[in-house]
Amino acid sequence: MAHNPITLDLLRALDAIDQRGSFAAAATALHKVPSALTYTVQKVEQDLGIDLFDRSGHRAKMTPAGRLILDEGRGILRDIDTLASSAKKIASGWEPELRIGVDTIFEPSRLFSLIQAFNQEHPYIKVHLIHGALSGTWELLINGSADLILSGDGLDPKAEGYEIKRLAEMKRVFVVSKDHPLASKSCTVSEEEIAEYPTIVVKDTTQLLAPKTVGWTRHHRMVTVPTMQDKIEAQIAGLGVGFLPLHRIKHYLDSGDLVPVKVSQPDEPFKAILAYQKGNTGKALNWFREHITAEVLGLDLQV
Repeated sequence: MAHNPITLDLLRALDAIDQRGSFAAAATALHKVPSALTYTVQKVEQDLGIDLFDRSGHRAKMTPAGRLILDEGRGILRDIDTLASSAKKIASGWEPELRIGVDTIFEPSRLFSLIQAFNQEHPYIKVHLIHGALSGTWELLINGSADLILSGDGLDPKAEGYEIKRLAEMKRVFVVSKDHPLASKSCTVSEEEIAEYPTIVVKDTTQLLAPKTVGWTRHHRMVTVPTMQDKIEAQIAGLGVGFLPLHRIKHYLDSGDLVPVKVSQPDEPFKAILAYQKGNTGKALNWFREHITAEVLGLDLQV
């Protein structure tokens, strides 16, 4: 690879000259003698075969080529400074990356603003969101694929070695499409009536644990879908029936696209939880553990 004469010393010199207005003032700010600064610039000009400054006037003026190097170089200087700071943070207990397993009952997009805030503070720590469903979400934690998971306490496989933080209660409502035959029922719907229609079920993503199903699964007419969003859309389309989390469908209920139906055995509420491995003292993990709340996950929208 050919030698590149553009160095961090040059970028810092150009930045100081531009901000201070002269070679002499820039040299003072950088704790250098003016001749050393002049040599740095002239050496690069010679190596590149271009002028970084126009010296035809009373005061040297930066050329378009010099301005380009400075404008692009300032981003490099910021990254170098941030990299040094991030390296110190990682050395003091901040993980280089954090993996968050999100059960499909939640909307991953609700974490985006939180991740953005984290990235602004810690830009060199990678954050990975990993999808899971039911026992499969817990499997991510148990097999080490995730450092932190968001799930429900009713899905806890009762394994040892992890800590749980309970966030808020989650409610589920039995709903159908606005055009579904059950939508017009004002009285409690029987199991026999429900059995006439397919139940939409989210498929468990587990590979090793015993798979689970949640909601109305008392008969064999099922349509399996990969995510909660698919289940919501399938029920809006009238493909089938089933329980859905209230925090995910509030606006569909308000708009009338989904209609609640009274059933003989209403679903019992369960709690949203955050879980992580015991003994994990990573500072990135602790940051998200403290900042992920019921409000962040949209659970405050339940009524």
